[in-house]
Amino acid sequence: MLDWYARLVTRSPWRTIAVIALITAAMLPGVALTTEEPDAMGSFVPAGSDLARAVEELEARFPESGAFTSAQIVARGNVTSPEVIREVIARSEMALAHTEVAPFVPQDGQPVVRSYAHLIVALAGVPPAQLTAEDVTRALAVDPAADPRAAQFDQLLSDSAGLGQVRLQQIDLPDLDSFDALLVVNDVIQEGDYGPNASARTLSNARFQQGAQQALTDSGFLFPLALVVMVVVLAVLFRSPADTAITIIGVVLTALWQIGLSGYLGPDGLDKINGITPISIIVPVLLVGLTVDYSLQIVSRRREERDADPRRATSRAVSLTGAAIGLGALTTALSFLTNLASPLSPIRDFGILAACGITAGFFIMTSLVPAVRILGDRRRIARGRPLRTRPVIDSVPGVRRLLEPMVARCARHPKLTLLAVAALAGAAVAGGINVDTEFKEDEFLPEDSEVVQDIRLARQEVGGLSTTITGVVITDLDDPTAAKALVALDDRLRGPGPGSGASTPSDLEQPDHVVGVGGTTLVSLASEAVPNARAVFSQGSSDDLAQLYRQVSEAAPDDFAKIASLADSSGNDVTIIPIQAYFGSDSDARDLYNASGDLWADDAPGNFTVTGAQINPGVTTNAVARSQTTATFITVLTALALLTVYFWRAHRRPLLGAITVAPIVVVLILLLGFMWVMGINYNALTALLTSLTIGIGVDYTIHFAHRYLHERERGTEIADALTITANSVGGALFGSATTTALGFIVLAFAPLLVVSQLGILIAITGILSMMAAVIILPCLLVLADRRAQPVSG
Repeated sequence: MLDWYARLVTRSPWRTIAVIALITAAMLPGVALTTEEPDAMGSFVPAGSDLARAVEELEARFPESGAFTSAQIVARGNVTSPEVIREVIARSEMALAHTEVAPFVPQDGQPVVRSYAHLIVALAGVPPAQLTAEDVTRALAVDPAADPRAAQFDQLLSDSAGLGQVRLQQIDLPDLDSFDALLVVNDVIQEGDYGPNASARTLSNARFQQGAQQALTDSGFLFPLALVVMVVVLAVLFRSPADTAITIIGVVLTALWQIGLSGYLGPDGLDKINGITPISIIVPVLLVGLTVDYSLQIVSRRREERDADPRRATSRAVSLTGAAIGLGALTTALSFLTNLASPLSPIRDFGILAACGITAGFFIMTSLVPAVRILGDRRRIARGRPLRTRPVIDSVPGVRRLLEPMVARCARHPKLTLLAVAALAGAAVAGGINVDTEFKEDEFLPEDSEVVQDIRLARQEVGGLSTTITGVVITDLDDPTAAKALVALDDRLRGPGPGSGASTPSDLEQPDHVVGVGGTTLVSLASEAVPNARAVFSQGSSDDLAQLYRQVSEAAPDDFAKIASLADSSGNDVTIIPIQAYFGSDSDARDLYNASGDLWADDAPGNFTVTGAQINPGVTTNAVARSQTTATFITVLTALALLTVYFWRAHRRPLLGAITVAPIVVVLILLLGFMWVMGINYNALTALLTSLTIGIGVDYTIHFAHRYLHERERGTEIADALTITANSVGGALFGSATTTALGFIVLAFAPLLVVSQLGILIAITGILSMMAAVIILPCLLVLADRRAQPVSG
């Protein structure tokens, strides 16, 4: 089949070029369909999780009230001066009165703004306009034992920072959006006159998304920069402007096809994947590092051919390298497609786009490069100029002298070499198990962004941020057991106080990181509307409860609709509880989410889940940790199965499947060790290393093993076969490792820290994969050949 494909793409070079041009033209409309994902962080909610179900119920049941969101006020400098306090309060009021914000202000009787400034004024007992420095001093000196409100200063105020919160509702309005409202709140507060020694702005999910979207825009230089780096590297390796130019053209067309396919599959096309996210932007750069390898292998093999006819020589080069290139591309694509098992849609989309790009790169590099190479060789012959035959390995001085003895030395002492590798891998495992899995949302923003600075200031000065999250109860509210569980949950979230009806001290113990209830709940609304509501909740029958809900909905229909939705076609009732929480780190949000299910009585039907912009990262961490362990095994087993079948069918040596995968498993282990040494977290993006390592590394081992087998089946002795392989394929492997490392190191300049870290790790992966192919693989091949039957010519 490969012989047929080689003849097809080389028989008529101009026809091959025309076909590539037509497909490229068909991809251009898809490029115009690409769009950014509007909720970059929201797309990380794991599919099928309790959180995903809660979010779906909120959007479906409460389009007019929905979940709560908030903007965190962050003032810095001389924040306790009366002038700054007055300005913070005045600007908060101006923001709430703004025409784009007012429709989202909750009408539940609870304070919409809670801040250190409001607390100081309340404790001072004077209007803001009359506040003096002495009043501020007196308010700050209030003993929490005398007035419990003073205890809030621990979470709101430090020597150089003052915090607060503006609470809004996420509702659907025809011409307005809560996202824009949060940005308006920030603009109004930031424009305040706080004097020369103070300033204020807000933190919110909207500002975070705005920063992430800006980072996407600012990352546009990465692909052109990678191309510039690639031109320089290829010019050194090929020593041929023509080979360099056609390879770069192939890379550009590969990226164009991939982007076009992403548009056709995206929200404005077939709607099979999400819009562009911080993860999907690395795919074009990924293709630069991977698909160049295909061109290197073809050009390198073509220069070995001595046939004077360009078409026959090129066809033979494609035929001999096509099996290894095709097998590598297929294994790489399948490795990426194992990401479809991830519960995170951005990682699933990454797998699809990367697999599409690798497939496109295979067809472009194995058709366009040979076709143009034939035309170029014919032109050189017509002009009486000799064809280029210089091996790629000789393009960089010293590479041949380095690789050939390295391969030979390791092959002479295979067991000793493998023992040393095992010891190194063991040390990497010891460090890798300590890699931090905490998902930090500030890693998805540029280091110098205002949002990152404010997050770190709040955590350093007062230990964290107050925020409003939404509790979602999905149950049968007519069930007496569920009603009792709802009251118990409501009381526990409120903690001790006049609003709680808990009967014992243990019932009043609030969950960690919960400050209290931030608005009207079904229990509180029913208690206000119906005098004996709590008795009905605790002792009533199903009919009594149904009657209670009818009474409440008739007494306060608008308020009831905002917090409760009775059974739909699915048979579930849903009620929401606004919760005031305080998070010192992203792990606090994860801990609260994990504990939320235990707050609902075991014997009651349904469940309780917390949602909110601050919850998603913590849930993502758990999802990544669970899914990537499975994905790692799936990826390795997929590559192992495919290569085992191939080597059994093609060479009757199925053991070579395991031999070609084993070095890459070692690379994966070493990478975890590097992550620990470099202090890089195992998060949603670096979790992609599993498929990336298999995808990058398997190309190297397949090419080496394939050429080695080719030489052995010709009757070449083991040592000579390794030498020939090192001198032929070794040059292309060195070129691939160089282009991969330098192509991905470009990501180190990405505005997003997590993308920068991923680029560095992939660059290391390229280098380690090449070393594994020339150190570990020869040892395994030698040991396997010593135990196998002699290979006849």
